Amino acid sequence: MNIRTVKILISICIFLNCSLLLSQNINADGGVLLKAEITLGNQNQWLKVGVFGFGTLNYGDLSLESGISFASYQFAKRHTLRMNGFAYSYEFFALGGIGKNSNLLGSSVSNMNNAILFNPLGKGGFNGLGFGFSKDHLPDKLKSYGLRRGAIFMRFSNASHNIHLAFLNDVKLGWFNGQGTDYGVTGTLDIGFTKIQDNKTIYQLGFGVDLFTSRPDYSKSPRNPINSDDRRKNVWYTLGPYKDFFYGNLYGYGTYQDDGYSIHTRLGINSQKAGAYIQNTLHDGKGLNPRFPWKVETADKLYFEVTGDIFHKSSTDE
Repeated sequence: MNIRTVKILISICIFLNCSLLLSQNINADGGVLLKAEITLGNQNQWLKVGVFGFGTLNYGDLSLESGISFASYQFAKRHTLRMNGFAYSYEFFALGGIGKNSNLLGSSVSNMNNAILFNPLGKGGFNGLGFGFSKDHLPDKLKSYGLRRGAIFMRFSNASHNIHLAFLNDVKLGWFNGQGTDYGVTGTLDIGFTKIQDNKTIYQLGFGVDLFTSRPDYSKSPRNPINSDDRRKNVWYTLGPYKDFFYGNLYGYGTYQDDGYSIHTRLGINSQKAGAYIQNTLHDGKGLNPRFPWKVETADKLYFEVTGDIFHKSSTDE
């Protein structure tokens, strides 16, 4: 046996031993959730079926987690417009950080799912940061509003408590892989607190902001007088058929989930003035985009939604 063969065999042995050592120190947890959902509210009404998968991979105090969702739904009202249609949507996200991360509470950052995958026996927490994207495919006249949005997440948890922050936007910048359109569901902020109560029960409370704007008409100079601060600011004109398609939702939300079902509620205001203030601050500060013609004199309206889910879940721990 020559020296070269011996070196190759030694290298193979070292590789196999390292692989065995790593495999003994890597722990994977995960789950899959199949669900049916009904949502009733003054902006969205639908029946939805979907699948959600979430998993974690831990090595020592380092952890990765990721989730993927797909859903199809029949709606009777979407983005405040009453119409019938069939749509589908999907999302993907991944976070990296430190912690044993064995309770699966990272599933709570999903923007598509109100039901949460969790492991009540997992006592390891997590502190981390990540990115993701989601897309909603809408039919007919709403097709151009089915946009891809990028997302950035932060999450901090211990054995049974979790705080998450998610920011979603259609901007396209590096890993923030939005569609770069700056209309439709252009921005969302979600801050939530989640608590595992017992082996079957989990609670969630949070605060959210959603901004939705009409498509700008780039063929016209942005000289719209609405929301222009006495014509001191540039403001887009918008395209039909929905030229006045705006809402700014500010709301609190809560979720109660038991074995096999969950109830999720949102309650707040639809405020043109607040939506304009938030978006104007961002657009004016960057100096890159004209404003949108929010009807800032419109009185605030009530925003509410109630969602019920029934689901089947399965989890593994290896």
